[in-house]
Parts: sequence; C-alpha cells; structure tokens
Amino acid sequence: MSSPEGLDGIGGGELPHKERPMLDDAVKRRSLAHHGGDEAIETREPDRMSESAGQAGFVGGANGAPSKGRGVRRFAVLFGGVLLLLFLIGLVPRFFNQISLRRAVVASEKIPVSVILPEKPKPESDLLLPGTARGYYETPIWARVNGYIKNWWVDIGERVQEGQLMAEIDAPDIDKSVEAYEGSLHQAEANLVIARITLDRWKGLILTRAVSQQALDEKQAMYDAALARVNAARGQLQHYEELQSFKKIIAPFSGIVTARNIDIGTLVSLGSDKAVHELYRVSVNDLMRVYVAVPQNYVPQIQLGTWADVTASELPGVIYHGLVVRTAQAVDPLSRTLLTEVDVGNPDGKIVVNMYVDVIFHLPTASTLLLVPVNAVVYRSDGTFLITVDKHSRVHYRKVELGHDLGNQMEIASGLRPDEKVILNPPESLEEGEEVLVASDLSKSKPRSERAETGEGKKHHASR
Repeated sequence: MSSPEGLDGIGGGELPHKERPMLDDAVKRRSLAHHGGDEAIETREPDRMSESAGQAGFVGGANGAPSKGRGVRRFAVLFGGVLLLLFLIGLVPRFFNQISLRRAVVASEKIPVSVILPEKPKPESDLLLPGTARGYYETPIWARVNGYIKNWWVDIGERVQEGQLMAEIDAPDIDKSVEAYEGSLHQAEANLVIARITLDRWKGLILTRAVSQQALDEKQAMYDAALARVNAARGQLQHYEELQSFKKIIAPFSGIVTARNIDIGTLVSLGSDKAVHELYRVSVNDLMRVYVAVPQNYVPQIQLGTWADVTASELPGVIYHGLVVRTAQAVDPLSRTLLTEVDVGNPDGKIVVNMYVDVIFHLPTASTLLLVPVNAVVYRSDGTFLITVDKHSRVHYRKVELGHDLGNQMEIASGLRPDEKVILNPPESLEEGEEVLVASDLSKSKPRSERAETGEGKKHHASR
C-alpha cells in the first residue's frame, strides 16, 4: 500500500517498523474523513485512545479500540441514570408537598372542632350543702315573776342536770300577796265556821217549828256563800304560792348552759316579749339537729332514713355520720328550698351549738343520665341543644333536656346517646349537616375522675 502524498519523505527516509502501524491508522482515518462516513466519527475517539495507548508503549492499539468504546457508553448510561435518580429525588418531595398543600387548603375550608364522648355518672352522687347545727333540745329560760336576781349559781358552758337550781329571784310583791291571801283564807274559814254553827242551830229549831223554813233556807245560803269564799281564798293563795315558786330558776332538762343574761341585782320582768331579756339558754349537745335547706330540684331525691355525712372546716379529717329523720314537707315559697333535718351524734362535743357545717347527701343517680362539659351546651330561644359529630364528620343538632348543674359538668336527662361525640365550645356559625374538621378527640384521653373529698384520707367518726 503506497503512502499518501506528502508523507513519504518524512524524516528523510523510511519509517521505522514500530511507527508504520500508526501511520497506517492515520491514513485510514483520513480516507474515511474524505468519504464523510459515520465510521469516521465512531473511530475517531478510539483512534485517539489507541494513539495515546501507543505513545504509552502498548502494542496492537488498533485491536483494543472497540472495548474502550463500550466502556465510554457504559459510563454515559451510568451518568444519565444518576442524573435521572437525582431528578426523581428532587421531584418526588415536591409532588408530595403539593398533595399536602392541596389537602391543607381543603382542610382550611372546614371549621376545626374538639369533640368528646359523654360520661356516665356514678350510681350514687354526692350533694354538698351548708347546714346549721342546733341542740337536740334547746330552750331559753324566762322569768315568770317580776323582781330582782337574788343569786345565781351556773354560768355559760357548764353542764346542768334536770331540776338543778340555777338562780333565784327576789320578788317581794309576790311574797306580800301570799301573806295577804293567807289572811283572807283564814278569815273566810272563820266565817265558814260561824255559818255552819248557825245552820246547825236553825236545823234543830225547825224541828220544833220555832223558825220558819224560809229562815232555815237563808242560813243554808249563808253557809254556802261562806264555803265559796273559803275556796276562792284558797285558790288565790295557791296561785300566788305557785308564782312564789317561780322565784327559783330550775333547769328544765340536762344540758349545757349556752347563754346567761343576768347578774345579782338585775331587774327581771314577767313574760317573753322582745323587750324582755331571757335569763338563760340551755341546749342538749350530745345529739345534734342539723338543719339544711335543700334546693327544690333535689327534693325528690331526699329520702328519709338515709345516711348523710356531716363535716366542718374547723374539724379537718373528721366525718360525722348523720341520719335524715324528717323534712318540712313544704317548700319555702321565698327561697324554694325544703327544710331538712339530719340528726347526728356528738359524743365528744366537738360540734358546738349554732356551728356552720357541711352536709353531704348521697343521692341515687338515674341510669339514663349522661354528663357533658358545661361548655358544650348551646342555649337558644327554641330550646337547649348539643352539637354532635357523626363518623363522616358532619354536624347534627340534638335537642336535650338538662338535669342538674354540677359546676364543670351538666347532667343530660334525655336527647343524647352515649356513643355520640359532642363538640366543645361550638361556634355559632355551625349549621346542620355541615362538614367539620375534628382537630382533637378528647374522649380518647379522658382524665381519671377525681375522688370525692369525702373518700380516702379522711378519718371517720363512730357516731352511728
């Protein structure tokens, strides 16, 4: 094969044997370039690689060109795959972010609400009401005569026994009246004796007809009048003697003296008018009567013979057990309350008369009642409602009948099912059937109900 023109004289003679294959390759590439074939483009890069390989000392560079081309294609494919992977890594988060944004836009059009399931009340509920402790027997002692306090022997806080002398009144008017009626009685008795003697004589004379029957009848009438005057004088004397006995103030029953309004020399007056002060006040305090005003809506639940707990803030940790013994059976028209009496034992005397106490009634609860937070109740002109949410997050209005207001919770007597979720603090714009977003379901994390204050940790007093 003849050398191309212009290449024969390079170097001034023939080429060395090692450089001749390189020259042949160059001639082939040039001829292919003149023909414009695709093979020139394909072999250009391998020829360069073989040329560089020949310069590095490899023998037979023309035979290694196809394997180098395959390596380049593999590299290109790998590089393209990496680029595609990086593109997908950047595209997928954007796709999901767009989905989340679209959902957020849809959700923002719904009103977020919080819901809760209604609770069932305990079988027995406690009703705490204030009460006043009074002595089982309690009475003021008034003066029955006018006079001055001569002496007194008992003071407040002292225990007295029935019939014990507490004080004495000096009543000179009564004493003088007793003396006067004693004299009148003696005079009447003397006249009665004369009248009886005269009558006996005239009865003897009538037998001899010395006197007429008319005269005898007159003597009989005189005797009867004298006898009547004796009886009248004796009655008046007994009356003043009874008044005289009231000069001594006697304890009507055993108890504690809770008031003393007298001293030696104090002027006391007859009667119990407002202007007249009582002398003493005595109370029985080993058994107390606690009076409670029960609101009208709890009246049907108050049952006679049931136990009630009595506590006082001044006696922490102590519970007295009382018994509901009677009610007034009439509601006060002014306060709309029922006066209820609870009898409680007080053997240690720690509950004092007129003490303010708390009474806890244990009332039975209806099985149909439900409890909801007070901020879930909607008051309208056409009734009371609760707004519920179904499983499709749609709003429904439930007209309900309320029970007792327990402070943080409201009793629902009817109109609500136990499995219906109630919206808390419902906005006024909610309409029937509107779809809402349940932002929080508080029924899934209900706190444990607090134990009653009358439960554990309090000392029970054995007063039953």
